[in-house]
Amino acid sequence: MVETQLQLITLLSEKRDLLEKMLPYLEEERRCIVELDMARLSVVAEQKSELLDMLQETSKASRLLMQQLAGEMGMPEAQSLSPLLTKLEEPQQEELRGLQGAILASGAAFERLLRSNGDLLKGALLTVDRSLEFFGRVLNNSTTYGEAGRMVGGANRSRFLSGEV
Repeated sequence: MVETQLQLITLLSEKRDLLEKMLPYLEEERRCIVELDMARLSVVAEQKSELLDMLQETSKASRLLMQQLAGEMGMPEAQSLSPLLTKLEEPQQEELRGLQGAILASGAAFERLLRSNGDLLKGALLTVDRSLEFFGRVLNNSTTYGEAGRMVGGANRSRFLSGEV
């Protein structure tokens, strides 16, 4: 059981470190979005993806280890670390409690930055969509009413050859 606790401490420390490494990438991603630096954004996204893969593997391994520890402690119904903490010895309990707090704090910052970057990207795409709709209306004669009240399409149907506005 002590070996499982030490392995869990190691994995959760790795998870905390990965989350902390991810935050500067998310901030860099934000700068790239704001500055419209798509080349750098692509590089940052690739690096972020690698870290996310590592984070996913670490999270999966730590969940499995928590389930194993819960079984060893006779608490197989425990789904998270909190119920296990009360049953652990003092040194491991304090270390795991500290790791849990650090992971929760980093996770909250991670989610906040992800949501903010997503909102920036959605806003930029919405602006592009609106611009394309505007130019589409300007360049294409709109459908209108013809003789006898029937709808008729415009005569010229222009299109953008490149997607640049």
